[in-house]
Amino acid sequence: MATRARSKRSVANDSAILDAALAVAMDFGLEAVSLSAVATRAGLTTGALYSRFEDNDDLQASLYLDRIERPFFEFLDATLHTFLTGENNTALNNLLKSGSVIPPEIILGLEALIISHRNGALGEVVTPIMDQWLARWGLVSESTDIDIARVTVALGTILGILIHRFAEIEFVNWQLPIFGLSRAVHDAKPSTTPLPEFDFIDFQATSDNEIRNVLAMAAAEIIGKIGYSSTTVSRIARRSNLSTGTIYNTYESKEDMLVDALSMLLQLNRQEALDQETQGLESNKIVDGFTAQFTAGLLASRHEWQRFRHEAFLAARINPRVRGVIAQVHAAEIATARKTFPNEKVPLQILDGIVLGGQAVSLGWTLVLDSCEQSRRGNYLGIAEAIADITNSF
Repeated sequence: MATRARSKRSVANDSAILDAALAVAMDFGLEAVSLSAVATRAGLTTGALYSRFEDNDDLQASLYLDRIERPFFEFLDATLHTFLTGENNTALNNLLKSGSVIPPEIILGLEALIISHRNGALGEVVTPIMDQWLARWGLVSESTDIDIARVTVALGTILGILIHRFAEIEFVNWQLPIFGLSRAVHDAKPSTTPLPEFDFIDFQATSDNEIRNVLAMAAAEIIGKIGYSSTTVSRIARRSNLSTGTIYNTYESKEDMLVDALSMLLQLNRQEALDQETQGLESNKIVDGFTAQFTAGLLASRHEWQRFRHEAFLAARINPRVRGVIAQVHAAEIATARKTFPNEKVPLQILDGIVLGGQAVSLGWTLVLDSCEQSRRGNYLGIAEAIADITNSF
């Protein structure tokens, strides 16, 4: 039975719909892509979209498969290859230039990866593709622990830099940590010593106001599970065993409460990282600072926290207030590090590189751990030792 050829207008509408969907996703986030929003942006009726897509999930999946998947993984292929081989990382360095703009397909590919861990419909599309790609790059049971660590840290650094960009308008001094981490990944050798144990803090809000503390912890848990924009006051009230009236007596709006929670908890996280790096620099055992961050990332107790942090950066891409909070936390970390280690003791360029590199690696590396169980058995002490050797050589 012959099918009638589609008209040029119909084909053009297909392209216009995906163009509009891409624009909506960039402006409001991938989960905001809906049939009605895209129809409005494309100047079409909702009926024109319902004849093509079953629902919003179908539209989001089609956008990912038709517009996002290929350029996203082509970029990762190019950058991961150069990172692992030590070649000039042109594709990544181009994104570090002042005023550079990350292509929407790369931004939304990363966003889809974060969302896929809690969005079942999107996960059905993204997860199998990601699994196959990770296996092609060697994150499989047959690979050695050090090779798994190399790929995981290299990919984590690339993803972490991109996530970091969600909250920072411009990159500053990125070339140094990129160069150092790439060399470390390339030069790393297996370590026969197991990862040491560290005394890690228990992530708990510690303000003088107990209601703020309870609300911050409830907000963090819910944001990690359903995302920033979907988190509601009523759900936080139920989780914290407080009334909505109590919440609004403490904060003027939901946004004020969520921003306060982000500020308190992200400061706590970056202070812990800074303490680890400081102890390593002061004791001339800088490897301990890097090792501690790898060890913390592997803790099961930090899993929910890591997802909360990813969601916070995802929200920062769209929300200026969230972006401002994260930028302030990062700036404070660098300022504290500079005050702790004067320029004559540790060159500022090196110190900034350590802090910026730690911010990015911890973001992206934990996202890879969340995406691939094989990555958890990597020989990360070997990577930490290589990073320390290169840092000490500057």
